[in-house]
Order: sequence, then C-alpha cells, then structure tokens
Amino acid sequence: MEKVLNFRAYRPEIDGLRALAVIPVILFHMGADWLPGGYIGVDVFFVISGFLITLIILDEYKRDTFSFANFWLRRVRRILPVVIAMVLVTLVVGNVVLYGPDINNLGNQGIASLLSFANISHWLLAGDYWGQTAESSPFLHTWSLSVEEQFYLFLPLLLVVLLKYLHKQVVFTFSVLVFLSMLLFFYGTQYYSSATFYLLPTRAWELGTGALLAATYFNNPLRFENKQFLAIIGFVAVVLSYFFISGENGISAFLVIPVFSAALIIAFSAEHDGVINRFLSISPIIYVGKISYSLYIWHWPVLVLLKQWYLNRGMEFNILVSIPIILVASVLSYHFIEVPTRRNVKFTPYILYIFIASIAISYIVKNKDHTEDTSFYNATEWHGDLYDVRPMIKDPLERPKGRMQGIVVITKNQEIEAYSDLEAYYKGGIRRLHGTKTPDIVVLGDSHALMWAKVLDDGAKELGKSISFYSAAGQPTFFEIPVKKSNPTSIFSSDERYAFESAKVSFLEKWKPKVVVISTRWSDNNDVQEMEDLIQYLGSIGTKVLFIEQPPELFFGEKNAPKYLSFLGLVPSPKNTKHYVPYIPLEAYQKGLEAVKFITKKYDFCQLITTSDLFLNNDRVLAVDAKDVLYVDDDHLSQQGALKAKARIMESIQEHL
Repeated sequence: MEKVLNFRAYRPEIDGLRALAVIPVILFHMGADWLPGGYIGVDVFFVISGFLITLIILDEYKRDTFSFANFWLRRVRRILPVVIAMVLVTLVVGNVVLYGPDINNLGNQGIASLLSFANISHWLLAGDYWGQTAESSPFLHTWSLSVEEQFYLFLPLLLVVLLKYLHKQVVFTFSVLVFLSMLLFFYGTQYYSSATFYLLPTRAWELGTGALLAATYFNNPLRFENKQFLAIIGFVAVVLSYFFISGENGISAFLVIPVFSAALIIAFSAEHDGVINRFLSISPIIYVGKISYSLYIWHWPVLVLLKQWYLNRGMEFNILVSIPIILVASVLSYHFIEVPTRRNVKFTPYILYIFIASIAISYIVKNKDHTEDTSFYNATEWHGDLYDVRPMIKDPLERPKGRMQGIVVITKNQEIEAYSDLEAYYKGGIRRLHGTKTPDIVVLGDSHALMWAKVLDDGAKELGKSISFYSAAGQPTFFEIPVKKSNPTSIFSSDERYAFESAKVSFLEKWKPKVVVISTRWSDNNDVQEMEDLIQYLGSIGTKVLFIEQPPELFFGEKNAPKYLSFLGLVPSPKNTKHYVPYIPLEAYQKGLEAVKFITKKYDFCQLITTSDLFLNNDRVLAVDAKDVLYVDDDHLSQQGALKAKARIMESIQEHL
C-alpha cells in the first residue's frame, strides 16, 4: 500500500527548491547573458509561497486555531524586519552615492516597498522591467513582495469563506480563479506587457497554482505510480526555462511551463528515496534555500548601489566585488534578523514601531531638497521646441518634471511659422523661407531632428536656402506609404497621425526638395523594413537623403545632464577644459547604427553624416567642453553640443545642393 505523506511536516527539498529559484535570479541580475530566463526564479517562489501559506491556513482551520490577526501578524514578522533593514540601509547608502533627484525617488520607492504597493509604483513610474529606469531602482525587486502581500491580504478571507460555506468546492473554486487569472495573463502578454508583469490580477494564477496544489493535497494526496519521473520532468523543465525563456521582448506566455513544473516538483518530490528529493536535500543547497529570502532582498540594492559607486568614479564595475557583500549581508540578515523575529511574538510591537519610523524616514528623504550647483557652466540651451510641429507642447520633450529644469528652453516666437492645431499639418510644417517659397531642404524626424534644428536653420540661412521642418518629438519617423491609419501615439490620435503623415507625403510630392535630412533616435529605429517605404519614396521623387548619425548616448539615463555632470564633479578648470564620461554602447544603439549603415549601402542616393567621432575618445564621451555642457540629457545634445557637428553637416548638405 502506498504511503500517504504528511505534507504539513518540514520538507527540506522545498528549501532546496528555493535555492533553485534564488540563484538564477541573482545570476540574471548580475548580467549572466547565458541565463536569459533567470528572472523566472521569482515565478517559482510564487508557487512555493502559495503552496506553503495555503497549507498553513488549511491546517490551522482544521485544528480550529486559525485567526486572521495571527496570520497577518506572522506575515509581518516574516516579511517586514528584513525589508525594513534593507530599506533603511539603502536610504543611508543611497544618500551618499546617488544623484539628488534619484534620492527623492528612493524615498518614494521606500514607502511603496514598505506599504506593499511597489509593484504598482514601479509599473506607473518605471514601466518596462528591463528598461533603464527600472534597472536603476534599488527597490525594483520588491515588486514581487508586494504581489505576494496583496495576494495574502485576500487569500485567507476567500479560503475561510469557502471552508465555512462551500467546503466541498474549495478545489473547484481555486481551479476557476487560477484559470481566469491565467487567461488574463495570456491576454496581457500580448497587449499590456508591463502591467501584466507587475500587477496581481495577472500574477495571481502563479501563487494560486501553489494554493490549488495545497488544497488538492491537504485531505486527499494524489497517488501516482511514477512520482519520481514526474518530479524529474518538473525539475528539468524549470532548469531549461532559465536558459530558454527570455523576457526582453515582453513577459512570455511560456511562463506556464516553469510554474506548473515547480508544482510538479512540490507535488512529487516528497519521498526521501527520490533522486530530486536527494539532490534538493543536500545540506549546502538547503542552507542557500533557508537564506534565500535574505539573498533576494539584499542582492539587488547591493548591485545597483555598488554599480553607481563605480560609475561616479568613472571606473568599470567589477561584478565579483558584489558577491562577498551580498553573501555577508544575507547571512547576517538571516541569523540576526530573520530567525530571531520570525516566531517571537514579543518582537511584533517593536517591528511595527520601526516600520512606522521607516515610513517617516522615507517620507523625509522623498521630500528633501537636493540641488546641484550648475553655476560654473554656461547656460545650457535647447532650441528644439522652436521647430516642433506638435499641436501643443506642455512640457519640453514631454519629460518628467525637473528633467529640463535649469536648461534654457527657447520657445516659439513670431519668426517661426508655428501652429497650435491640425492646420499646421496641412501648411507644410514649420518653414524658414531663407530663399524661395519652396524649401530646398526638408527635415524629418523626432526629437533628435529637433536637436539639430537650430544648426540646420542657421546653416540654411548662411547658404541662402529655404528649409522646412516636419519633425515632432515622440512621433515615429518612418511610416507606410501609401499612408494608412495606424495606432495612436503618445503625441497624436490615430486621425491626427494619419493627417500628419499624409501631409508629409503630399508636401514632399509637391516640393520635391533637393535634400531631405533625417535624424531620429536610431536606438528606437533599427528595423530596416519599417524604414524602407519612406526611403524608397524619397528616392522616387529624386531627393538626396542625408541621415545624421545619433551621437553616443551617455550612461546615466534620462537625467538632467548639467545637474548630473555637476553631481559627478565635472567642474571646468584651467588645467582640465574637457571632461569625459564612460561610454557604454547599448545594444539598441549598435543595432540602430547598423540599420542606417545598411540603408546607406543599399541606396546610392542616401548618405550617412557621422557624428560620434566628434564626441568619442576611445571608451569615453566628451560631455563638458570648457564651460559648455554638450548634452541636455543622456541622448539629446544641447545647442552647444549640436554646434560641434555644424560644419560637417552643412558641408554634406551643400554638396547635394
């Protein structure tokens, strides 16, 4: 007769499974390209957590010892002490190594992490989990804790109601809820990738899978002849998922594989003579599993803050330095915070007091005034708004508040034909008629075209040529020809976009300009097929097409460049008139450059005007020249920066005129 296992007893192999979950996550965050699915360890954690917590509730309810207050206070003792310690340490260290506005954001994120809405906060503020904004947040990883805590706010309520009134329908009800959440997840992976990644409704099925397994097994453990085989299948599937399920292009629907595979391991690896049980129960693996929570909590802020410390000093980040720091922090956290507070009820009020104090400290950090002195620089100018044909510009480059603070933004004046409604699209954009009424030069692009606009405008005037700007920040540069209605953008509705793109084609056909200059953020435009419709059309009307190469992107992301460079200490001095920052060539930047080079080789009427060599010195980028800051943020040049390429750009234009 098959032995019925006690699933309420301690199961060392589940601690081993925790190790199998946390190690890939850490390696993934350390930049292990060979492990593109390492982040899936979090999904495995969800299944484990859902299983164990549901089992506890069911056991206590059956023995009539369950209490909502005790359940939630246990969660407080289990989760909060380490989170509080991590938040406080991160706030202190962050105040030393982070840039002012980032410190304010740190306080904001600290509150979200402590109050268990970090997933919502990161979704709204950072967006893509793989994006630069998210990756620079020391509290990014707390999104998963927030998902768990939100789940456990509702789980006991639902479970107790079901046990009291529909005790025979617990498994069925959980099955339906898991299925519905999974359907929502599948839908979200296609249309709302970022929200699907962060939010509870599309993640509940993962925790719910563990909960469903616990509800199924609690009274009636399933009996299978091939338990070891099923456990091996689950183990292999989870491990392979780490290697083959990438999430860079959006959260993958294939996450169902590791989630259900983790459930197979939990369900069928309990027998001590099983190969998976024996492997996961090896003492060092169990220990890693025991400290896995502390490892998870501490590894990410250590990586982010240490990387920033290196960047501040212009040094290449050495990932190996982080390993002993993470290990020491995690071991100390486990033995001196986790273990003492987990089961000792006496600690509960103290945890709550420190919790309230931590929120107050985070709030102070959030509202602390951090200013950077930029007075030793010349005024940094941005002229792009003069030439932007968007109907309304409420915030320069549509950036978060403070991004352009302190930068001189030149706004529209009466010299420019600028319009505030759709009429602008039908009047041929913004025209500077330095010569004839028909423009000799037309400029197309996004905010990167606006970046060069003043240089092009002044250069055209010097040549006695007319020029028209058909550029809009945040608007895709390339589109299908014949023009079709397409998706709205953050700038234009579908109808406005259609009108804008149709007007472009109409006026290009009417003018047949000698030269069309295209400048865009090539990092976002690296699909040759998407580019070719417009390129081929320009060739058909006899136009020469000049692409302006995207300047090197700076390493620090979308920050106010003068303030951030001041924070780095790049102060002009008689001995050092040129200041450089590290150059980190992002993959998207390289792909965009390759795409535009391919186009120029394919079409003989196209030419690329290079600019990167004007700013690059081996592996460093010129950011400050004398007292001039050459960028307004990480990828847009200031007027002072754009002037460095003026002679080269105008020489190329003059050749084709």
